[in-house]
Amino acid sequence: MRKLAKAIRWALVILAVAVTAGILAVYAFVLERPAALPREEAGMKPHQWYKLVPDGPVRSGDGSGYYGLLRKGESRNWMLFFSGGGVSPDGDSAARPIRLRNMLLGRPLGYYFANIPFFKLNTLGGMLAADKPGNPFRDWNIVYLPYTTGDFHIGNREAHYERQDGSSFTMHYNGRNNVQAILDKAYATMDAPAKLLIAGESAGGFGSAFWAGEIASRFPDSEIYQLADSSFLYSDRWPQIVEQEWQADFGERFGFAPDADLIAAAYRHNARRLPSNAVLLQCYSLYDEVLISFQNHLNSRTPGTEPVDLAAWSRELRHSVQTLASDLPNYYYYLTDYGSDMETGMTGHTFVVGDAFYQTEEEDIRLLTWLDDAVNRGKPYSVGSRFLTE
Repeated sequence: MRKLAKAIRWALVILAVAVTAGILAVYAFVLERPAALPREEAGMKPHQWYKLVPDGPVRSGDGSGYYGLLRKGESRNWMLFFSGGGVSPDGDSAARPIRLRNMLLGRPLGYYFANIPFFKLNTLGGMLAADKPGNPFRDWNIVYLPYTTGDFHIGNREAHYERQDGSSFTMHYNGRNNVQAILDKAYATMDAPAKLLIAGESAGGFGSAFWAGEIASRFPDSEIYQLADSSFLYSDRWPQIVEQEWQADFGERFGFAPDADLIAAAYRHNARRLPSNAVLLQCYSLYDEVLISFQNHLNSRTPGTEPVDLAAWSRELRHSVQTLASDLPNYYYYLTDYGSDMETGMTGHTFVVGDAFYQTEEEDIRLLTWLDDAVNRGKPYSVGSRFLTE
Protein backbone atom coordinates (compact mmCIF):
# COMPACT_ATOMS: atom_id res chain seq x y z
CA MET A 1 0.00 0.00 0.00
CA ARG A 2 2.85 2.37 0.80
CA LYS A 3 4.41 1.70 -2.58
CA LEU A 4 1.07 2.32 -4.26
CA ALA A 5 0.53 5.59 -2.36
CA LYS A 6 4.05 6.72 -3.22
CA ALA A 7 3.49 5.89 -6.88
CA ILE A 8 0.25 7.86 -6.90
CA ARG A 9 1.95 10.86 -5.30
CA TRP A 10 4.72 10.79 -7.91
CA ALA A 11 2.17 10.44 -10.67
CA LEU A 12 0.34 13.52 -9.40
CA VAL A 13 3.61 15.46 -9.19
CA ILE A 14 4.50 14.48 -12.75
CA LEU A 15 1.01 15.46 -13.92
CA ALA A 16 1.26 18.84 -12.19
CA VAL A 17 4.67 19.47 -13.74
CA ALA A 18 3.36 18.49 -17.17
CA VAL A 19 0.37 20.81 -16.86
CA THR A 20 2.57 23.67 -15.68
CA ALA A 21 5.02 23.04 -18.50
CA GLY A 22 2.15 23.06 -20.97
CA ILE A 23 0.86 26.38 -19.67
CA LEU A 24 4.35 27.87 -19.81
CA ALA A 25 4.81 26.55 -23.33
CA VAL A 26 1.61 28.24 -24.43
CA TYR A 27 2.70 31.42 -22.65
CA ALA A 28 6.07 31.35 -24.40
CA PHE A 29 4.48 30.67 -27.78
CA VAL A 30 2.06 33.55 -27.46
CA LEU A 31 4.40 36.17 -26.02
CA GLU A 32 7.71 35.27 -27.60
CA ARG A 33 7.64 38.18 -30.03
CA PRO A 34 9.97 41.09 -30.65
CA ALA A 35 9.98 43.40 -27.64
CA ALA A 36 9.30 46.41 -29.84
CA LEU A 37 8.44 47.27 -33.40
CA PRO A 38 11.61 47.22 -35.55
CA ARG A 39 12.65 50.72 -36.55
CA GLU A 40 13.18 49.72 -40.18
CA GLU A 41 9.96 48.83 -41.94
CA ALA A 42 11.85 46.47 -44.25
CA GLY A 43 12.78 44.39 -41.21
CA MET A 44 9.21 43.26 -40.59
CA LYS A 45 7.84 40.11 -42.16
CA PRO A 46 4.34 40.33 -43.62
CA HIS A 47 1.49 38.55 -41.82
CA GLN A 48 3.36 38.35 -38.51
CA TRP A 49 2.32 40.18 -35.35
CA TYR A 50 4.82 42.48 -33.67
CA LYS A 51 4.62 44.27 -30.38
CA LEU A 52 4.16 48.00 -30.72
CA VAL A 53 5.71 49.43 -27.56
CA PRO A 54 4.89 53.13 -27.20
CA ASP A 55 6.51 55.97 -25.34
CA GLY A 56 4.67 58.01 -22.75
CA PRO A 57 2.56 57.30 -19.65
CA VAL A 58 1.02 54.00 -20.74
CA ARG A 59 -0.28 51.40 -18.30
CA SER A 60 -3.08 48.91 -17.87
CA GLY A 61 -5.87 49.17 -15.33
CA ASP A 62 -3.89 47.30 -12.66
CA GLY A 63 -0.76 49.37 -13.31
CA SER A 64 1.02 46.73 -15.41
CA GLY A 65 2.53 47.41 -18.81
CA TYR A 66 0.66 48.14 -22.01
CA TYR A 67 1.52 47.76 -25.69
CA GLY A 68 -0.16 47.50 -29.06
CA LEU A 69 0.22 45.01 -31.87
CA LEU A 70 1.04 45.59 -35.51
CA ARG A 71 0.87 43.31 -38.50
CA LYS A 72 2.03 44.35 -41.94
CA GLY A 73 0.06 43.18 -44.94
CA GLU A 74 0.63 43.42 -48.65
CA SER A 75 -1.89 46.09 -49.59
CA ARG A 76 -2.15 49.86 -49.18
CA ASN A 77 -5.10 49.50 -46.81
CA TRP A 78 -4.95 49.92 -43.03
CA MET A 79 -7.18 48.84 -40.19
CA LEU A 80 -7.01 50.31 -36.69
CA PHE A 81 -8.84 47.87 -34.43
CA PHE A 82 -9.96 48.66 -30.88
CA SER A 83 -10.33 45.60 -28.67
CA GLY A 84 -13.30 44.95 -26.43
CA GLY A 85 -13.26 43.45 -22.97
CA GLY A 86 -15.92 44.72 -20.57
CA VAL A 87 -16.39 47.98 -18.71
CA SER A 88 -15.72 49.43 -15.25
CA PRO A 89 -18.23 52.19 -14.50
CA ASP A 90 -17.52 52.35 -10.74
CA GLY A 91 -15.43 51.04 -7.88
CA ASP A 92 -17.51 47.91 -7.45
CA SER A 93 -16.78 46.85 -11.02
CA ALA A 94 -13.15 47.95 -10.83
CA ALA A 95 -12.65 45.60 -7.88
CA ARG A 96 -13.74 42.63 -9.98
CA PRO A 97 -11.58 42.26 -13.10
CA ILE A 98 -11.71 39.17 -15.30
CA ARG A 99 -9.18 36.62 -14.09
CA LEU A 100 -7.95 33.51 -15.85
CA ARG A 101 -8.25 31.36 -12.72
CA ASN A 102 -11.93 32.26 -12.51
CA MET A 103 -12.38 31.06 -16.08
CA LEU A 104 -10.67 27.77 -15.24
CA LEU A 105 -12.58 27.23 -11.99
CA GLY A 106 -15.99 28.28 -13.30
CA ARG A 107 -16.25 31.30 -10.99
CA PRO A 108 -17.82 34.64 -11.94
CA LEU A 109 -15.63 36.14 -14.62
CA GLY A 110 -15.63 39.78 -13.58
CA TYR A 111 -16.33 42.95 -15.52
CA TYR A 112 -13.21 43.84 -17.52
CA PHE A 113 -9.63 42.86 -18.35
CA ALA A 114 -7.18 44.76 -16.13
CA ASN A 115 -4.08 43.71 -18.09
CA ILE A 116 -3.15 42.15 -21.42
CA PRO A 117 -3.74 38.38 -21.11
CA PHE A 118 -0.88 36.16 -22.19
CA PHE A 119 -3.18 34.41 -24.67
CA LYS A 120 -4.15 37.63 -26.47
CA LEU A 121 -2.74 36.64 -29.85
CA ASN A 122 -4.80 33.45 -29.82
CA THR A 123 -7.98 35.56 -29.78
CA LEU A 124 -7.24 37.49 -32.96
CA GLY A 125 -9.29 35.56 -35.51
CA GLY A 126 -12.15 36.52 -37.79
CA MET A 127 -11.35 39.58 -39.87
CA LEU A 128 -7.95 39.87 -38.14
CA ALA A 129 -6.78 36.42 -39.29
CA ALA A 130 -4.05 36.27 -41.93
CA ASP A 131 -4.29 32.49 -42.42
CA LYS A 132 -7.92 32.37 -43.61
CA PRO A 133 -8.19 32.33 -47.42
CA GLY A 134 -11.80 33.52 -47.15
CA ASN A 135 -10.94 36.61 -45.10
CA PRO A 136 -11.28 39.67 -47.36
CA PHE A 137 -9.05 41.66 -44.98
CA ARG A 138 -6.18 39.17 -44.72
CA ASP A 139 -3.80 41.35 -46.74
CA TRP A 140 -4.54 44.55 -44.83
CA ASN A 141 -2.07 46.25 -42.51
CA ILE A 142 -3.45 46.19 -38.95
CA VAL A 143 -2.78 48.12 -35.76
CA TYR A 144 -4.48 46.41 -32.82
CA LEU A 145 -5.17 48.31 -29.60
CA PRO A 146 -5.71 46.01 -26.59
CA TYR A 147 -8.21 47.11 -23.95
CA THR A 148 -7.20 46.87 -20.31
CA THR A 149 -8.67 49.93 -18.61
CA GLY A 150 -12.44 49.41 -18.44
CA ASP A 151 -13.07 52.92 -19.81
CA PHE A 152 -13.94 52.48 -23.50
CA HIS A 153 -10.38 53.61 -24.41
CA ILE A 154 -10.96 57.20 -23.21
CA GLY A 155 -10.33 57.49 -19.44
CA ASN A 156 -7.79 59.82 -17.87
CA ARG A 157 -7.91 59.23 -14.11
CA GLU A 158 -6.24 57.30 -11.30
CA ALA A 159 -9.14 56.29 -9.07
CA HIS A 160 -8.61 55.10 -5.50
CA TYR A 161 -11.18 52.57 -4.36
CA GLU A 162 -11.81 50.11 -1.54
CA ARG A 163 -12.79 46.48 -1.96
CA GLN A 164 -15.54 44.86 0.07
CA ASP A 165 -12.93 43.49 2.47
CA GLY A 166 -11.70 47.02 3.20
CA SER A 167 -8.43 46.79 1.26
CA SER A 168 -7.59 49.67 -1.05
CA PHE A 169 -6.45 49.64 -4.66
CA THR A 170 -5.83 52.02 -7.53
CA MET A 171 -7.67 51.73 -10.81
CA HIS A 172 -5.87 53.27 -13.76
CA TYR A 173 -8.48 54.61 -16.16
CA ASN A 174 -5.71 55.29 -18.65
CA GLY A 175 -7.36 54.49 -21.96
CA ARG A 176 -6.82 57.92 -23.48
CA ASN A 177 -3.07 57.94 -22.88
CA ASN A 178 -2.73 54.35 -24.07
CA VAL A 179 -4.55 54.98 -27.34
CA GLN A 180 -2.77 58.24 -28.06
CA ALA A 181 0.63 56.65 -27.47
CA ILE A 182 -0.15 53.72 -29.77
CA LEU A 183 -1.51 56.03 -32.46
CA ASP A 184 1.59 58.25 -32.30
CA LYS A 185 3.74 55.17 -32.77
CA ALA A 186 1.56 53.82 -35.57
CA TYR A 187 1.41 57.10 -37.49
CA ALA A 188 5.19 56.96 -37.93
CA THR A 189 4.79 53.59 -39.61
CA MET A 190 1.70 54.16 -41.75
CA ASP A 191 1.88 55.38 -45.30
CA ALA A 192 -1.25 57.23 -46.39
CA PRO A 193 -3.78 54.40 -46.69
CA ALA A 194 -5.88 53.90 -49.78
CA LYS A 195 -8.64 52.71 -47.45
CA LEU A 196 -8.71 53.21 -43.68
CA LEU A 197 -11.04 51.12 -41.54
CA ILE A 198 -11.40 52.27 -37.92
CA ALA A 199 -13.10 49.34 -36.20
CA GLY A 200 -13.80 47.80 -32.82
CA GLU A 201 -15.88 45.18 -31.06
CA SER A 202 -18.02 45.64 -27.94
CA ALA A 203 -16.26 48.22 -25.74
CA GLY A 204 -13.82 48.69 -28.61
CA GLY A 205 -16.70 49.67 -30.87
CA PHE A 206 -17.26 52.66 -28.60
CA GLY A 207 -13.54 53.39 -28.75
CA SER A 208 -13.48 53.25 -32.54
CA ALA A 209 -16.40 55.70 -32.73
CA PHE A 210 -14.84 58.12 -30.22
CA TRP A 211 -11.40 58.17 -31.86
CA ALA A 212 -12.51 58.05 -35.51
CA GLY A 213 -12.45 61.81 -35.99
CA GLU A 214 -8.92 62.30 -34.65
CA ILE A 215 -7.61 59.35 -36.68
CA ALA A 216 -9.35 60.29 -39.93
CA SER A 217 -8.06 63.86 -39.71
CA ARG A 218 -4.53 62.50 -40.22
CA PHE A 219 -5.42 61.00 -43.60
CA PRO A 220 -7.53 63.46 -45.61
CA ASP A 221 -6.96 61.63 -48.90
CA SER A 222 -7.97 58.15 -47.66
CA GLU A 223 -11.34 56.46 -47.97
CA ILE A 224 -12.68 56.32 -44.40
CA TYR A 225 -14.82 53.55 -42.90
CA GLN A 226 -15.85 53.19 -39.27
CA LEU A 227 -17.32 50.01 -37.79
CA ALA A 228 -18.71 49.22 -34.33
CA ASP A 229 -19.56 45.58 -33.65
CA SER A 230 -22.00 44.90 -30.78
CA SER A 231 -21.66 48.26 -29.03
CA PHE A 232 -25.03 49.30 -27.64
CA LEU A 233 -25.53 50.05 -23.94
CA TYR A 234 -28.27 52.47 -22.95
CA SER A 235 -27.92 54.24 -19.60
CA ASP A 236 -28.67 57.64 -18.10
CA ARG A 237 -25.45 57.16 -16.11
CA TRP A 238 -23.15 57.69 -19.09
CA PRO A 239 -22.58 61.44 -18.65
CA GLN A 240 -21.61 60.95 -15.00
CA ILE A 241 -19.40 57.94 -15.75
CA VAL A 242 -17.62 59.52 -18.69
CA GLU A 243 -17.06 62.93 -17.15
CA GLN A 244 -16.61 62.13 -13.46
CA GLU A 245 -15.66 58.49 -13.03
CA TRP A 246 -13.32 58.30 -16.02
CA GLN A 247 -12.62 62.05 -16.32
CA ALA A 248 -12.43 61.73 -20.09
CA ASP A 249 -12.77 65.49 -20.78
CA PHE A 250 -15.23 64.37 -23.40
CA GLY A 251 -16.39 67.65 -24.84
CA GLU A 252 -12.90 69.11 -25.07
CA ARG A 253 -11.26 65.94 -26.35
CA PHE A 254 -13.89 64.39 -28.60
CA GLY A 255 -16.10 67.37 -29.39
CA PHE A 256 -19.55 66.25 -28.29
CA ALA A 257 -21.54 65.57 -25.14
CA PRO A 258 -22.26 62.01 -23.97
CA ASP A 259 -25.87 60.99 -23.50
CA ALA A 260 -27.85 57.87 -22.61
CA ASP A 261 -27.45 56.36 -26.10
CA LEU A 262 -23.71 56.83 -26.07
CA ILE A 263 -22.86 55.04 -29.31
CA ALA A 264 -25.55 56.92 -31.24
CA ALA A 265 -24.20 60.23 -29.94
CA ALA A 266 -20.77 59.28 -31.26
CA TYR A 267 -22.16 58.30 -34.67
CA ARG A 268 -24.09 61.55 -34.99
CA HIS A 269 -20.92 63.44 -34.21
CA ASN A 270 -18.92 61.40 -36.75
CA ALA A 271 -21.50 62.11 -39.44
CA ARG A 272 -20.60 65.80 -38.96
CA ARG A 273 -16.88 65.55 -38.35
CA LEU A 274 -15.74 62.83 -40.76
CA PRO A 275 -15.44 63.49 -44.51
CA SER A 276 -18.80 63.57 -46.25
CA ASN A 277 -18.06 60.31 -48.07
CA ALA A 278 -17.05 58.40 -44.93
CA VAL A 279 -19.06 55.20 -44.43
CA LEU A 280 -20.47 54.46 -40.95
CA LEU A 281 -21.23 50.83 -40.13
CA GLN A 282 -22.76 48.92 -37.21
CA CYS A 283 -23.53 45.23 -36.71
CA TYR A 284 -25.63 43.72 -33.91
CA SER A 285 -27.25 40.51 -32.77
CA LEU A 286 -30.77 41.30 -31.67
CA TYR A 287 -30.80 39.63 -28.24
CA ASP A 288 -27.18 39.98 -27.15
CA GLU A 289 -26.87 38.18 -23.82
CA VAL A 290 -23.66 39.95 -22.80
CA LEU A 291 -24.86 43.48 -23.53
CA ILE A 292 -28.17 42.90 -21.75
CA SER A 293 -26.31 41.71 -18.65
CA PHE A 294 -23.94 44.69 -18.69
CA GLN A 295 -26.76 47.18 -19.23
CA ASN A 296 -28.64 45.82 -16.23
CA HIS A 297 -25.51 46.11 -14.12
CA LEU A 298 -24.98 49.67 -15.32
CA ASN A 299 -28.50 50.72 -14.42
CA SER A 300 -28.82 48.80 -11.16
CA ARG A 301 -27.51 51.86 -9.29
CA THR A 302 -30.03 54.22 -10.82
CA PRO A 303 -33.09 54.62 -8.54
CA GLY A 304 -36.34 53.62 -10.20
CA THR A 305 -34.69 51.89 -13.15
CA GLU A 306 -36.12 48.47 -13.90
CA PRO A 307 -33.97 45.72 -15.44
CA VAL A 308 -34.49 45.23 -19.17
CA ASP A 309 -35.46 41.87 -20.58
CA LEU A 310 -34.66 40.51 -24.02
CA ALA A 311 -37.60 42.18 -25.74
CA ALA A 312 -37.13 45.57 -24.06
CA TRP A 313 -33.39 45.71 -24.77
CA SER A 314 -33.96 44.68 -28.38
CA ARG A 315 -36.57 47.42 -28.82
CA GLU A 316 -34.11 50.00 -27.51
CA LEU A 317 -31.42 48.73 -29.86
CA ARG A 318 -33.68 48.72 -32.90
CA HIS A 319 -34.97 52.19 -32.13
CA SER A 320 -31.39 53.47 -31.98
CA VAL A 321 -30.50 51.84 -35.31
CA GLN A 322 -33.68 53.02 -37.02
CA THR A 323 -33.15 56.60 -35.88
CA LEU A 324 -29.56 56.64 -37.11
CA ALA A 325 -30.59 55.10 -40.43
CA SER A 326 -33.25 57.79 -40.87
CA ASP A 327 -31.05 60.71 -39.89
CA LEU A 328 -27.52 59.98 -41.11
CA PRO A 329 -26.18 59.75 -44.65
CA ASN A 330 -23.76 56.92 -45.37
CA TYR A 331 -24.91 54.90 -42.33
CA TYR A 332 -25.50 51.17 -42.81
CA TYR A 333 -26.32 48.31 -40.44
CA TYR A 334 -26.36 44.54 -40.19
CA LEU A 335 -29.01 43.18 -37.80
CA THR A 336 -29.49 39.48 -37.17
CA ASP A 337 -30.91 36.92 -34.79
CA TYR A 338 -28.57 34.29 -36.22
CA GLY A 339 -27.64 31.61 -33.71
CA SER A 340 -30.54 32.39 -31.37
CA ASP A 341 -30.71 29.92 -28.48
CA MET A 342 -33.94 27.97 -28.74
CA GLU A 343 -34.38 27.82 -24.94
CA THR A 344 -33.32 31.29 -23.80
CA GLY A 345 -33.98 33.31 -26.94
CA MET A 346 -30.59 34.99 -26.52
CA THR A 347 -28.03 35.57 -29.24
CA GLY A 348 -24.26 35.73 -29.10
CA HIS A 349 -21.99 38.71 -28.54
CA THR A 350 -19.66 40.14 -31.26
CA PHE A 351 -18.91 38.81 -34.70
CA VAL A 352 -15.78 40.13 -36.28
CA VAL A 353 -12.84 38.51 -34.44
CA GLY A 354 -14.21 34.97 -34.17
CA ASP A 355 -15.68 32.20 -36.28
CA ALA A 356 -19.00 34.05 -36.32
CA PHE A 357 -17.46 36.39 -38.90
CA TYR A 358 -17.49 33.52 -41.40
CA GLN A 359 -20.69 31.81 -40.27
CA THR A 360 -23.27 34.52 -39.56
CA GLU A 361 -25.93 34.89 -42.23
CA GLU A 362 -29.09 37.01 -42.51
CA GLU A 363 -31.39 37.36 -45.51
CA ASP A 364 -29.03 35.00 -47.39
CA ILE A 365 -26.20 37.50 -46.95
CA ARG A 366 -23.22 36.58 -44.84
CA LEU A 367 -21.84 39.18 -42.46
CA LEU A 368 -18.46 38.73 -44.15
CA THR A 369 -20.00 39.53 -47.54
CA TRP A 370 -21.79 42.62 -46.18
CA LEU A 371 -18.57 44.05 -44.77
CA ASP A 372 -16.51 43.09 -47.82
CA ASP A 373 -19.05 44.75 -50.14
CA ALA A 374 -19.12 47.92 -48.05
CA VAL A 375 -15.39 48.39 -47.55
CA ASN A 376 -13.52 46.56 -50.30
CA ARG A 377 -16.05 46.91 -53.10
CA GLY A 378 -17.50 50.31 -52.29
CA LYS A 379 -21.08 49.02 -52.28
CA PRO A 380 -22.53 49.56 -48.77
CA TYR A 381 -26.08 48.51 -47.91
CA SER A 382 -28.08 47.50 -44.85
CA VAL A 383 -29.20 44.01 -43.86
CA GLY A 384 -32.04 43.10 -41.48
CA SER A 385 -34.43 45.94 -42.21
CA ARG A 386 -37.35 43.59 -41.53
CA PHE A 387 -36.45 43.71 -37.84
CA LEU A 388 -37.06 47.46 -37.76
CA THR A 389 -40.71 47.07 -38.70
CA GLU A 390 -41.59 44.51 -36.01
